[in-house]
Amino acid sequence: MLRPKRERPNTTQFAKAVRIFGLLMTTMYMVFGVFIIFADESSLNLNITDNVRYMLGGILILYSIVRFVRLYQSNSNKGRNRYEE
Repeated sequence: MLRPKRERPNTTQFAKAVRIFGLLMTTMYMVFGVFIIFADESSLNLNITDNVRYMLGGILILYSIVRFVRLYQSNSNKGRNRYEE
């Protein structure tokens, strides 16, 4: 059964702010992941092994990629209707 189409409301200032915040957080996760991987031990002040440091940095980088893809997909569906089945 198809639901009636709903018009997508115009982009508000709040929606733009949420999109910018999402991009900012995606960038921060990416930068922090790269920093953890490539920073020397004296600048991090963490008592973890290199393998754990690389895994943590890699997870942060992968998470930033996932966030970016989800943000891109949610913003690229402007012409599509989410309420159709």
